[in-house]
Amino acid sequence: MSFSEKVFIDKSLKGLTTFVIPTQIKDVVTISGSLKGGEYHAKSYNSKIASLSGSMLDKGTLNKTKHEISETLESLGADISFVVSNHHINFTAHCLSKDLETVITLLSDLLQNPSYKDEELSVLKKRLIGNLKRSKEDTKKQASINFLSELYPENHPNARYSIDDTIKMVENVSSEDIKQFHQQAYGLGSFNVVAAGDVDPDKFNKLIIGELSNMQDQGINLKIDTPAPKESLQNEVRFNIIDKTSCDMFIGQTVNINEDHSEYYSLMMGIYILGGNFSARLMQTVRDKQGLTYGIGSGLAGCSYGVNGHWYTWGTFSPELLDEGFKATSDQIKSWYDNGVKAEELSSKKTTFTGSFQVGLDTTSGLVDRVLTNAEKGRELDFLDNYNELINDLDIKKINEAIKKYIKPENLTKSVAGSID
Repeated sequence: MSFSEKVFIDKSLKGLTTFVIPTQIKDVVTISGSLKGGEYHAKSYNSKIASLSGSMLDKGTLNKTKHEISETLESLGADISFVVSNHHINFTAHCLSKDLETVITLLSDLLQNPSYKDEELSVLKKRLIGNLKRSKEDTKKQASINFLSELYPENHPNARYSIDDTIKMVENVSSEDIKQFHQQAYGLGSFNVVAAGDVDPDKFNKLIIGELSNMQDQGINLKIDTPAPKESLQNEVRFNIIDKTSCDMFIGQTVNINEDHSEYYSLMMGIYILGGNFSARLMQTVRDKQGLTYGIGSGLAGCSYGVNGHWYTWGTFSPELLDEGFKATSDQIKSWYDNGVKAEELSSKKTTFTGSFQVGLDTTSGLVDRVLTNAEKGRELDFLDNYNELINDLDIKKINEAIKKYIKPENLTKSVAGSID
């Protein structure tokens, strides 16, 4: 049965789309939803306002204290959680089908009526700042921040702030800032909700629409304005962190491509063959054969929601092996670029991709995540039906052409963090 046949879609409430998927799993319902309003949408004044707005949703509403919320969920054996990404405010919920009405009512209250108390915000900020200060010792995080800062201007969706700047941003957030952002961002307009399990579409839609029908419309700009990335030049950034037994290194560059581009999947597969999993080239050579690294890999990132992203290779090395590891990694990248991928590599990775896709649909959580992500990207359900065919149709000639077209080995940015002095 295709996705189009098993997913019930409802758009009767303007600004809200629901996707309900009845399955053979008994008594349990999984819900996942999102609306645009992530950190990027608050970036012009303080992106941490967005993330803190989501982190405080379960800290109490105008109708319930955080303890009452916790007790209600615990008594039902249910859970509701929130996370704010760069682009979206996301939520998930799990409950028994008999408790669906109670959980949806509570979810609606959390989304629409958060209390945003000063004392709760103060506690949350202290905890977050403590975590940020500890992350200054995280070599991979520091290398990644510096890498992205070299690739993108500050106002780009894929740009990242330094940890010190992020701490200052958190410190400057007030409860009034969060309330104003909530009033603008939390509303109908880009709202998608997916439910799967022992759930009746008509009952679910009646409940969710009844709870959200009085929700205001979103007042934020839902479009993404993407400035041009920085010019790709060969450069290197080093960040010293004392007393570290390993260094993290990122190598890469921006690519003028996103997920909607006709050549995206060819380039993505080519990069995956280079370093996407344990059987990819970099792991087989730099780690397994040469023994130079604890871990290494490549990927294509930051290419969602119409944004052109970047490709990268990451590796972690002991300080004394850093230069040798960089050379070995660069040699593999050059060989991959010069000679392209092999037929047996492509065949193996096609099996990996299609198998992983099918396994991800075997649980209600995996199922709702796939359908929600598909909806967030504005795709029709038949994209999911045709995904495995899309992968299996990838052509080795077009993959190697995409590598040549988008990868520029002579203009790679390198970022290293660790005990490197």
